[in-house]
Amino acid sequence: MFSFRMPRWQPARRRVPLSLAHLVARAVPGAPCGWVFFDGSETRIDTQEGETVIVPGGAFFPREAHRFANEGEAQAEAARLNDASLCLDRPWRVRPASAFTVERVSPSGKMLARHG
Repeated sequence: MFSFRMPRWQPARRRVPLSLAHLVARAVPGAPCGWVFFDGSETRIDTQEGETVIVPGGAFFPREAHRFANEGEAQAEAARLNDASLCLDRPWRVRPASAFTVERVSPSGKMLARHG
């Protein structure tokens, strides 16, 4: 009557601090900060031609993105997403998370904090 499947257990990944992380993102002018960040999830779709297309999950803010410990890992993931994409312009790019950090300034001109 009902089908129940337990998700496969995976060890917890070490969370990379945002200040040291690299992110995979694509420019999207209509997004809140102009970018959509890969969040680590994906949906696989099999086409009638027998090909598999990946639809990557997206996040609007760097803090919600999947963090990579180094640029090489992020480049490999961006290449994989671009290879499986229907877009021919290879839109997924790698940027250090610090590139998306915004300095918050109070009306008095004092620095408040850094937010990504």
